[in-house]
Amino acid sequence: MKGFHTIAVVAALALATAAGGQDLFSPGPLARAHASLEGLASCTRCHPKGQQLSRGACLECHRELSGRMAAGRGLHGRLPEPERDCWACHHEHQGKDFALVDWGAGGEKRFDHARTGLPLRGKHGGLACEKCHERKRIADREVAALLEKQPARRTFLGAPAACSACHADEHRGQLPGECQRCHDERGWKPAPLFDHARTAYPLQGKHARVACERCHPRSGDTAPPGPLAQRSPTFARYRPLPHAACTDCHKDPHQGRFEGSCQRCHSPEDWKALTGKAREDRSFHDRTRYRLQGAHAQVACQACHGPFGGEPARYREMAFAACTDCHADAHVGQLSRRDPREAACDRCHSVEGFQPVRFGPAEHARTRYPLDGAHRAAACVACHPRDDRVAQRFPAAVRDELLRRGRPARPSPAILAIAGDLSRCETCHADVHAGQLAGRGQEKGCSACHDATSFRRLRFDHARDARFPLEGKHAAAACASCHPSERGAEGAVTRYKPIPLACASCHADPHAAQFASSPREASDCAGCHGAAGWKGKDLRFRHEPPFTDFGLTGKHVRVQCAACHPEVKVTEGTSVRRYRKLPRTCRGCHVDFHKGAFRGSGP
Repeated sequence: MKGFHTIAVVAALALATAAGGQDLFSPGPLARAHASLEGLASCTRCHPKGQQLSRGACLECHRELSGRMAAGRGLHGRLPEPERDCWACHHEHQGKDFALVDWGAGGEKRFDHARTGLPLRGKHGGLACEKCHERKRIADREVAALLEKQPARRTFLGAPAACSACHADEHRGQLPGECQRCHDERGWKPAPLFDHARTAYPLQGKHARVACERCHPRSGDTAPPGPLAQRSPTFARYRPLPHAACTDCHKDPHQGRFEGSCQRCHSPEDWKALTGKAREDRSFHDRTRYRLQGAHAQVACQACHGPFGGEPARYREMAFAACTDCHADAHVGQLSRRDPREAACDRCHSVEGFQPVRFGPAEHARTRYPLDGAHRAAACVACHPRDDRVAQRFPAAVRDELLRRGRPARPSPAILAIAGDLSRCETCHADVHAGQLAGRGQEKGCSACHDATSFRRLRFDHARDARFPLEGKHAAAACASCHPSERGAEGAVTRYKPIPLACASCHADPHAAQFASSPREASDCAGCHGAAGWKGKDLRFRHEPPFTDFGLTGKHVRVQCAACHPEVKVTEGTSVRRYRKLPRTCRGCHVDFHKGAFRGSGP
């Protein structure tokens, strides 16, 4: 005890002496990762003077964690405040080989990934950490920049959570959206969350028992495989698949002898269980005031006559003069805003069926926007797209009445009433030039250069409408060579403004700035060259004033240019012909065969 007391006193004196010098003794070596902080001079980088360890000092070096902790993301961000002191989990001064990361009782391989906010379920649970935490997968720019500066550093930060970051798209872009809508971590097949009823073609009757491959065949993929794994050479075709008519999938056993759709006699429940006209003769309806024609011949009697929800069947004094006497306005009033006569259903539809619509260019010519040029060939949906908000305006009372009658409510989501000035292209078309040409012909808009016949048929004249008339070989140059495609906020945009007009803006200087008037200015190419051609007879340069004060006379006229203007190596693999700083005296080019006998007597 006496010896121990003596040691304690000596240690206390030593600490007191150290404290007086604002320094401390190290309690042990630092881990290898912090070896650069060894030495008494570095203590205060982690231990502020007169204080314990500082969390802020740790985060000053580990900045990749500070943002996550502030936002509550990841393992460190999800720790409760009392446990956020770094030294609670990362112990130092335990020796160079001491592991600073405490993975828990099971070690790294048994780490509870749910603590990070992303639990590993299903097949993800058995993966090695390195499968997801590869440097090539790091999507966080801050973490990627950190590893670029410190390539020896190991980190588990920055790994992406999206399925597409690790898995190839086996659907080849056919099904946009999140993979989790159909798949989960238990495996790629089957897709337990997929429900065919949510698609545009719910499976009914015997269709529900058909194998998927019968309707979704596999197609070969000619594209080379990408960097992600599990990319099959074939893929199931989901889109586009025609399904509007039964004959899109089934052969017509009647060989076209029966007109109309298959549903007139058949249903998905059973092909041989006939319905409609094949089961019931309705010829008696032709003797009434309303003859059943087209699709009306397929409608069940109850759909028109009832009974409906306690209301008895009705066969007399029924209104049928207008389509709207029985049918709801599927366009929710869009066509009656300007003129009620436009809302008459038979202007566009017939009793043969709601589709195809009987409304072509001739009918469109009677609207406020006649179809001209390429607009006549445009698909209707290109100008009248689907918008579910239109269907949401379908009156609830009408929907309830249709439900009471056992009829489906099928409002059309097509936008027919287009707002805005239809004389302006910008009302429907996006500005593909991203505002570059907004100042030119503003009163005409797109029509200043384009017409309705074709987007590529231009009224634009480069000599009349641009600052740079195309002359010589410029007239044969491809437009893209001067107007490149650039990546903008909305996608690829062809650059038209601003375009530099100086030669050096587009052409490299093969003379390495020998003819530049100053180091900061480009060479004046037009002084010697024209747009008709770069070399030969099109060269404006002559070996005489004002181009040069060294006129060619005598035998100099027949000398090859390369004899006086040799190739000079500028950099490795690059040479340039020398034109400036050439000798002008005879001795500069010619060997003195007089061996100096006449030195000083001539130039």
